[in-house]
Amino acid sequence: MAEMISVLNSSMIGGNLVQIDSKNRYHVTDKNGSKKVLTRDQFQKNIENNADKLQKGEDIKFKKPMSFWQKAGLAILGLGTVAGVIYRKNIANFFKNSRTKEVLTNLANSDSAQNLKTKAQEAIKNPKDTLHKIDEAVAKGTEKAIKGLAKIVDFFRGLKK
Repeated sequence: MAEMISVLNSSMIGGNLVQIDSKNRYHVTDKNGSKKVLTRDQFQKNIENNADKLQKGEDIKFKKPMSFWQKAGLAILGLGTVAGVIYRKNIANFFKNSRTKEVLTNLANSDSAQNLKTKAQEAIKNPKDTLHKIDEAVAKGTEKAIKGLAKIVDFFRGLKK
């Protein structure tokens, strides 16, 4: 259910329209129409960080701080990038000399991979036949689902009596 935003409790702060909803969240809309929903603490930190700009009458941009998981993900990504740059030659040599390349080659040449490739080529050559087969499979699945639901409804009707 959507929260009600009070039009009476709206004001312009640093070139942004700020409105408070019934759960005391601050809805900040900038000049470009970009909206952010901030908690009271996040809003106050933005005001404190930009107090000098507000006193000068300049426009400010409200920023939503990153969560712990976003920071951790960026840190891991950065460390992985640095490690990749440092060891790029060693990584390439590892994959050239490792058994991984042999396993991937064997997997690509396996019967199941060849069957999958053949089916994909047939689907591309005959799209109408493929769509017809997919339609039949969906129809059968839908029919089974409806019959299953009917059994469940009958079961509950039996409990009601």
